[in-house]
Amino acid sequence: MKTKRIISVFLAVILAFGCVVPSYAASTVNMHGVSKIIRTIDGVLENAERFIRSKLENRKNYSDYTELCSIPETENGYVPQGYCISEDGKSHIVSYYHAEKPSILVFVNSETGNAEKLLNLKTASGKDFTGHAGGVAQENGWLYICHGSKIYRIASADIESAENGGEISLGASVQTDVKCSYINSDGEYLYAGEFYTYAADGGYDTDVTHHVSVSLFERHYSRCNAYKLSSFEKAFDGAELVPDFVLTTPNRVQGFARLADGSFVLSVSYGRNNDSFMPVFEDVTKGEADSELAYGEVKIPVYHLAKNSRNSNLRQPPMLEGIDAKGDSVIGIFESGAKKYSDGAVILNSICEFKVK
Repeated sequence: MKTKRIISVFLAVILAFGCVVPSYAASTVNMHGVSKIIRTIDGVLENAERFIRSKLENRKNYSDYTELCSIPETENGYVPQGYCISEDGKSHIVSYYHAEKPSILVFVNSETGNAEKLLNLKTASGKDFTGHAGGVAQENGWLYICHGSKIYRIASADIESAENGGEISLGASVQTDVKCSYINSDGEYLYAGEFYTYAADGGYDTDVTHHVSVSLFERHYSRCNAYKLSSFEKAFDGAELVPDFVLTTPNRVQGFARLADGSFVLSVSYGRNNDSFMPVFEDVTKGEADSELAYGEVKIPVYHLAKNSRNSNLRQPPMLEGIDAKGDSVIGIFESGAKKYSDGAVILNSICEFKVK
């Protein structure tokens, strides 16, 4: 939209002016104020654009996807959030939260589509875990679950031995420097990233140090850390947790996957009446890093998942959540089938496979 571009240019000029304000004029306060103004206008414009698009575009004209099986337990008030394919490929693993009950994990047979096991989540102290459990990943004999800035792990062997309908403890956790809305593993790295969207009350804000200007017309307010799995597992034994590289990401990311060719795929959504999108980005790590971050004396490369590296942006039904890669395809879930969102524009209570290549 031309209006958005004009305002973006104007704000960029303001930002550039703010950068040269002398230190004795309280430049830090000034920059935080300018940053808040920019975020506010960016958010208002983005919301307006999404609203207009939702009214103009055909609700049935979505990118190609195949419904594999139903998402269980939505009829019981559970809201699906995280998704991954089990390490052996035999199960769809879905994490849920509930307004009044403990969060759960459900394991769905990938061949029959039948739910085979439900586990109620407990904290290490034995209390009910009621967090959103926004992301799950299974690798090297561990199931990882994220909540807030922490990533928990459960031994896969404990999951195997647990009875259907029983309880399982989240166990140990490690602290990250991102709000972990999603996690994913590609066998080499574990990715942990955050969700950002503008809200007047700041409820979805991220750390201001995560905000970067990608170009004159594009700003990122969230990031995704990529941890080498071998070093990530050592963090549970007390080693310092340092990412191998960092990706800056666009707004409203709910899920993440990396394809076999190195491409990055995001699940982008927010709101029961707004379309979701599945942008596919080239493997930006093959090129030169856009910047660096210092973790103590260690310098970490930073890459932007920006529009100029985006190969496609597939429009999908509202409320797309966790995703995972299966070769050159992506499998994921929607939360629109939950009772909580029964008044949504499109109800899709299915685990789906998406053709992104």
